[in-house]
Amino acid sequence: MTRSHSKPFNVNVLGAGVSGLSTALALLEKGHYAVKVVSTHLPSDLNIDYTSPWAGAHWRSYADIADLVQQDLDTVTFKRFAYLAENEPNAGIMYITGHDYWEVKPKNFEDPWFKRLLKNYRYIPKEELPAGIEFGITYTTVAMNAPKYLMYLQEQFLTRGGILERATVPSLKALAQIPTRDNLKPDILVNCSGLGSRNLVGVHDMQMFPTRGQIVVVKVPDEIWPKAKQFTMERYAEGSAMGTGTITYVIPRDNGEIVLGGTMQHWNYQEAACEETTQAIMKRVLATRPDLFSKAIILRSCVGLRPNRRGGVRVSTSVEQLDWNEGWANQVALVAHNYGHAGFGYQASIGCANKVVADIESHLDELVEARSHARSMAKL
Repeated sequence: MTRSHSKPFNVNVLGAGVSGLSTALALLEKGHYAVKVVSTHLPSDLNIDYTSPWAGAHWRSYADIADLVQQDLDTVTFKRFAYLAENEPNAGIMYITGHDYWEVKPKNFEDPWFKRLLKNYRYIPKEELPAGIEFGITYTTVAMNAPKYLMYLQEQFLTRGGILERATVPSLKALAQIPTRDNLKPDILVNCSGLGSRNLVGVHDMQMFPTRGQIVVVKVPDEIWPKAKQFTMERYAEGSAMGTGTITYVIPRDNGEIVLGGTMQHWNYQEAACEETTQAIMKRVLATRPDLFSKAIILRSCVGLRPNRRGGVRVSTSVEQLDWNEGWANQVALVAHNYGHAGFGYQASIGCANKVVADIESHLDELVEARSHARSMAKL
């Protein structure tokens, strides 16, 4: 933002998942934005279309070893999570020992790029591998209690003066009509609607599609919890570079719950949990670590739709004309997008939010000039 922009810019953010709240908070932390988050679902809600609360979230980057941009986004996020794990117990983030297991060792295995970022990275000796596992790596990472972290983000957002409004928004134009502070119209629109971007008028991103994920939430006996609390894993049934095929995972939360998964079912909207799938997940997890899960008690089975996108995440910003018929203030707005993270929204959430904010900052002069031009045109 240049020095000529003396007044705060008003922003409406669509979506209160981890991407929307992270982006809204990053804007407020800049100090010259007034921000409202508008969403059908809020952090206390549980709904199949509201993906973030269902996540068994731990930090493990799936970025290609040559994808430096994604590595940077993931690195920024990990460093923030590490800070929160050490300094903010209310955030629900904790250090944990990660394990990646392969039933068949990948051919031409290359160490993941995050080897240089995470502490205690090593190959797992054969005698430490579970039955049926041919190869594995371990490292120190972080895991988060997803519902608790969402509530933390919401609290931080509200404490900094953000406004939260429950509403279902059908279009970008409708988002532009929702007043911000002092009944003013927004200057900036940020779309973090995830899977909703497929049907959002003004976006209609047909590259978006749902990937159904079913998880099982369990508890283990108190005497096992201290050991289980430090264990997270992903187990791959086939041996590619970073794993393909059936994936089994275990992710503990700081409240004593453990998330077990999972499924990757594209274009499946089934809301009800499948008992057969629950039992299959339990069987796979038990086969991997019977010492931890032989006495596990199932609390619930849950289903969420991951916001998948062909071509990957969309993080973009542009000045757009939304409507030439309703006065200059509604004709031109800065429109940013941050969606399509599939099952990896947490691992890059801070990095993507910061990138969106940086892009918005770089377009502010263009927004002011475009609005001035639109005002002049309206007088003709």
